[in-house]
Amino acid sequence: MTHRKVRFIETAMKLFAEKGYHATSIQDIVEAWGISKGAFYHHFSSKEDLMLSIVKHHFEKLFSQFMNDKPEGESEKKWFIRQIAMQIEGIVSQKEFFQMMMAEQLPKINENIQRYLFAQRARMFNWYCERLIDVYGEKIEKHVFDVAAILNGALREYVFYMMFYSNMLRAEDIAQFIVRRIDAIVVHFAAHEEPLLKKEMIRCFTEIEERERHERKTQIIAQIERLKEKVSSLTLDKKTHHQLHAALDTLEAEFANEQSTPREYVVKGILLYIESQHIQLLSEAIASLTEIVHEYMANHHR
Repeated sequence: MTHRKVRFIETAMKLFAEKGYHATSIQDIVEAWGISKGAFYHHFSSKEDLMLSIVKHHFEKLFSQFMNDKPEGESEKKWFIRQIAMQIEGIVSQKEFFQMMMAEQLPKINENIQRYLFAQRARMFNWYCERLIDVYGEKIEKHVFDVAAILNGALREYVFYMMFYSNMLRAEDIAQFIVRRIDAIVVHFAAHEEPLLKKEMIRCFTEIEERERHERKTQIIAQIERLKEKVSSLTLDKKTHHQLHAALDTLEAEFANEQSTPREYVVKGILLYIESQHIQLLSEAIASLTEIVHEYMANHHR
């Protein structure tokens, strides 16, 4: 996403937080941005589309802060505590957005926002389950859905207080406190005790991630096909035509394979090559493809 678009999104979010989503008009937005209404529709198809972009921007910003690979030499538990602390700090640092999200009841704005928010809830829950198994191993697998639900509930409550008393509470202290409670819960699981949350009850969370991943791949492949058509329509030298098509074919193959995850180094390398060609007539299509690919890679690479 370009620096200019990020600035548009953050300015609009502040407007929605101050005036309310429904009370803020497109005219209010373009005046704050210093552009025309026509220019607005060049970037966003509607006010709802703008709000979805705001939501995506802030969630990806949050997830990028703590959904990272474990540093070499760090224990799983210590890294998990740090990740929880970074999650809390990330939410508090974006307090204005999350307060606006709750006040405006964003899922009611339209179906696309509702689906996206549900998908992020599923993504977070599945991540909790994966990390809990990383930390506690086999002894937690039977009850992992219940522990993830307890973890999620505790975090929500402490984040609420952190919003108001950030000068009195530390994210690191909250993270350590919650993980110590999880330690106690895991120790006291009885071998015969049955979990409350069963796999069939949680299936929707795994299925929605799979469905979203498939839909995203389909969108990316469609954009690659459109870009290939644009390349074919341009008057370029034969070598450039061949190299661009070969690069796009390779990129498409990465996303067309349902049995494997696109290789990050391959995807990044191809995008850098395409962008390096500096073909003005393709710049908008390339920027659009790059944005959706980066969003996919951020969502589906843990």
